Amino acid sequence: MRYSRNSNNYAILRAWLKARRLDAGYTIRTLAEKLDVSHSIVGKIEDGTRKLEVFEFIEYCQALDLDPHAGVDVILKSLEKQNKPFS
Repeated sequence: MRYSRNSNNYAILRAWLKARRLDAGYTIRTLAEKLDVSHSIVGKIEDGTRKLEVFEFIEYCQALDLDPHAGVDVILKSLEKQNKPFS
């Protein structure tokens, strides 16, 4: 049940978050300022060096004016494609 930060599902979520950051026109530094963290934290989350905890994920989404449910949907769709329904 554990997912490594290097898992395909986690990579899909990271790619989604990065794409949404870029869509918003934010640099890593700009987003880090909104989150009140070092830019290296955002960079490490996006490159998979650091795992994103659920509460951090919610704050990350809020900083990008995203509904966290949209990110959860990305994860669920990824699991469905792998025939791993979440129940």
